[in-house]
Amino acid sequence: MEEIEYRRRASIQEKGETVWRAFPDRLEYHDADGALRGVVPFDRVTRVRLAFAPGRLQQKRFLMELSGTRSQFNLSNMHFKGIAQFEDRTDTFFPLVRAVVAGVHAANPNASFRAGEKPAYYVFLLAFVLVVYALLTLVLFTLPVVPGNFTISILIKLGIILVSLPLLLAWGIHARPRRFDPETGLEAVLSAR
Repeated sequence: MEEIEYRRRASIQEKGETVWRAFPDRLEYHDADGALRGVVPFDRVTRVRLAFAPGRLQQKRFLMELSGTRSQFNLSNMHFKGIAQFEDRTDTFFPLVRAVVAGVHAANPNASFRAGEKPAYYVFLLAFVLVVYALLTLVLFTLPVVPGNFTISILIKLGIILVSLPLLLAWGIHARPRRFDPETGLEAVLSAR
């Protein structure tokens, strides 16, 4: 495997782009000036978690979390360009993710490969979304949309509910916590966005 490089600036606090390089046995990260800041040996990684984790300003954010026995860090595909401005660098981030997953799998066959949200967080979010969806349904059926025309009101309300239901189901499926096989299941995880 050749060296794979990915560059990103995480926030306004960083002066330049951090350079991430994946080698067959390790992940290195360097300052903008080229100084080595750290090394993550793949044989010490015990868990890799990949998740599509959009936010208000980062709607296409994809997250890679590496955990070891003593530490953990996150890396995403979003590059800070300016205040409230982020650039999607998926085209260089996904090759790095593929290289890291392959490297960890080769160096530590006992490592856990997970996709989606953390289980406790997923249950909380799912319960919250279901409560909000139930409240939306209640509000839509108790408030008239078109006074005097009951049939059109029902159709409009049902239309709003039916349009939002697939979004809820898509999030529930893609964000559910699950294991994946690093050799055969990685592309399905990366296509979840």
